[in-house]
Amino acid sequence: MTKKIFGLSLVALLAGILIVNIVQDTRAKKHNTVEQETYYIDSAVEGENSSVLNEGLTEGDIPPDFELMTLEGDKIRLSDFNGKKVILNFWATWCPPCRAEMPHMENFYKKNAEKLNVEIIAVNLTAAERGGNASEKVRKFIEEYGLTFHVPLDEKGEVGDLYRIIPIPTSFLIGTNGVVQQKILGPMDEEMMEKLVKNLK
Repeated sequence: MTKKIFGLSLVALLAGILIVNIVQDTRAKKHNTVEQETYYIDSAVEGENSSVLNEGLTEGDIPPDFELMTLEGDKIRLSDFNGKKVILNFWATWCPPCRAEMPHMENFYKKNAEKLNVEIIAVNLTAAERGGNASEKVRKFIEEYGLTFHVPLDEKGEVGDLYRIIPIPTSFLIGTNGVVQQKILGPMDEEMMEKLVKNLK
């Protein structure tokens, strides 16, 4: 009888722990979603005037060339990708929408890089990273998300300034002719990337 009571108590305890974990996990997911939405809204409000958000490159512009290094010491020059479709993305490790977008970007890249003749250049705004060793934060982020596309580091903030990046993530979709065909403010998902890249010329 005692063993039976002990067994039932143990099952009840484990069930209680499971319920608490589910509730905490649900709250954490809600918090992350709210944080992502709040960040994007705040970014847009900071640049509330559409003229501010639309400064910099727009459709039909030729993006300025740049050269940046990756963590591995590889030089990434935008002009080296002429003839390919390019998603040029600007992001930071602390940005919730960027974190939400990265798994979609990696999945899209793995499935479509060769098939759609597309490259992703995800410029980390290293100069804008918050606290501690920025390069180490980027390294951990790349490992955590298993990123296989190009991640050059904008350590001086010059490229972010050149492209007049306001909310992040911001992405430019560049056609095979080297011309910006679309500018996207905010995160994209895999389906959206596929549709946009298929429409690039």
